[in-house]
Amino acid sequence: MPTLSENVCYLGFVAWCLRRKHGYLVGIAFIDEQTLFKARMGEQICQIERYYRQQERQREQQGLQALALEWVDQHATEYSHETVHQAFVQPALD
Repeated sequence: MPTLSENVCYLGFVAWCLRRKHGYLVGIAFIDEQTLFKARMGEQICQIERYYRQQERQREQQGLQALALEWVDQHATEYSHETVHQAFVQPALD
């Protein structure tokens, strides 16, 4: 996750891979729930940064913190402990 740091990495393996027009979409299976949770938190930071960049016109009017709070308000449930737990447990049930 270069947005966080070049040294940030999470142990997992490629669970699936789909070829797209401009690259690949890759699904990663992480080794345990804690690693999955950390990766999801890192993903959330990356998504907030992406959202911030998409809002360039509003950047002068709002700071990063305001945009981050707006993004969290819209997407926080996707990153709740329960959602992450269900994502980790669900494959074992299938």
